[in-house]
Amino acid sequence: MLLAVSAVIFALNPSGRAQDPDPAKTAEKKLQSTSGEPESRPTKRKLFRNFVADTVGPYSLMMAVFTAGIHQGTNNPPEWHQGAAALSKRFGSNMGITATGNATRHGLGALLDVDTSYHRCRCTGVPRRLAHAAFSVLVARRYEDGASVFSVPNLAAPYAATMTATYAWYPSRYGAKDAFRMGNYNLLGTVGSNIAYEFIPRKAWSGLRRIHLASRRVAED
Repeated sequence: MLLAVSAVIFALNPSGRAQDPDPAKTAEKKLQSTSGEPESRPTKRKLFRNFVADTVGPYSLMMAVFTAGIHQGTNNPPEWHQGAAALSKRFGSNMGITATGNATRHGLGALLDVDTSYHRCRCTGVPRRLAHAAFSVLVARRYEDGASVFSVPNLAAPYAATMTATYAWYPSRYGAKDAFRMGNYNLLGTVGSNIAYEFIPRKAWSGLRRIHLASRRVAED
């Protein structure tokens, strides 16, 4: 799906195809386009507060309820049936997936000393901002020098979350293939979230942050 999005963006910007004949150099430039000054390393207290807010804060609770409603409507998984008990089980499952994913992302980010937050693009133009939002799912920033690097935490988190759910509380018929499939949806959902974060007006985002309905995964500009 990421390759498909990239192809569409590339097609929308034909002027860029003749600028650099070397695809490797082009990819390297895109990866380094958000590099800058050294990042301000947050304290352990702030990292923990961000983890808690990302996991059990109002935004996460709202998203868990919304997703549980969708799964209830589609009867997914069917073994949980319908009713209040089934809805609560689906809500708890979504909260568990969120907690596992956040623990993986924050934990690996701290271990590798990288910032896994989403940073809005400093560029202009819809195609460039879309490309930035899509590729940021695989990009982190080193605290040491602010350079953009491949993000192991952001890639691992969606799959660690669904793998845990598959083998910890999902029905026994679910296996590794199902976990990988759900992880793909999880990763694609992160791409969609990045696009929303990129294009929500900054004033509106500041208002959402004041009432604690903004994701802490977005870096404070």
